[in-house]
Amino acid sequence: MFIARGLRSAAAAAAVRSNIASSSPAVYKRLLQSPASSSFRRAASTHASPSRRLYSTESPSPSPTRTFSQRFQRSFYFAPATWVGFILASTIAGAAYVIMSTSDFIAYTDEESLQNFTPTAPKQIEVEEYIKNHPLAQSLRSKPEFTESRPTLKVNEQYRNASLTSGVLAGPGRIEVPPYVWTEEGGKSLVSILYLGQELCGYPGLIHGGLLATLLDEGLARCAFPALPNKIGMTANLTINYRKPSPAESFVVLRAKTVKVEGRKAWVEGHIETLPKDGEEPVVLVEASALMVEPKQAKV
Repeated sequence: MFIARGLRSAAAAAAVRSNIASSSPAVYKRLLQSPASSSFRRAASTHASPSRRLYSTESPSPSPTRTFSQRFQRSFYFAPATWVGFILASTIAGAAYVIMSTSDFIAYTDEESLQNFTPTAPKQIEVEEYIKNHPLAQSLRSKPEFTESRPTLKVNEQYRNASLTSGVLAGPGRIEVPPYVWTEEGGKSLVSILYLGQELCGYPGLIHGGLLATLLDEGLARCAFPALPNKIGMTANLTINYRKPSPAESFVVLRAKTVKVEGRKAWVEGHIETLPKDGEEPVVLVEASALMVEPKQAKV
């Protein structure tokens, strides 16, 4: 609407200019000297360069600064949504803690978890024996400060199939056998060995980055939880940096260490690397850092 008005004004100015131009020079001079000359000059100027009137290059004047009352009202309007989000997050965290801390969720000890899996398929038997007898596994077993377990096999069977890493992602062609985990006392560090199959790819032959992020989320959490006051927590923040493509049908090692603990908060870092053969150096595939927070409900 405003552009149409501007175009009509420009057209009117053009008509005035055209009529004046057809008059004699004497008439033109008298118009310039008349009391209405200012209106004439504005009309002529608009016709001469309409773009200056229709499209200004001047910066718009800054909006007036909001008063404290206006800022308070604005924040007050958004406060309900903020509080709803906070309450919802707290409720979810509390519910998750209740589920994880119930006596029937974790049904087996570390020692019992080592006896809860018997491979049957030829590929599983091969993978199981390779991990159990690998020099890294033997070295970790010899260190008294480390405890060996298979965490996904500590979970009660009625919950196991509903878990992503012990249910949907576990089995032939995926996470071939339940991962072996060695945890240093006090939540200082963690080492895990696992085998990733061909059904976990994002692109043929390459493991999906989302799976690697999931493994790091769980691995870093298992490392840090023993360092928290009540040995339980939730992931508040997780940062992932991918370094190299991760090939499918390969053994990998997840390493994590707790770097800082303050009350209910624990900061942990880790990475996934290749499981090297004799004489080889491991290759870092993906790195991560995370903040784990113990829910306030854990004190109850």
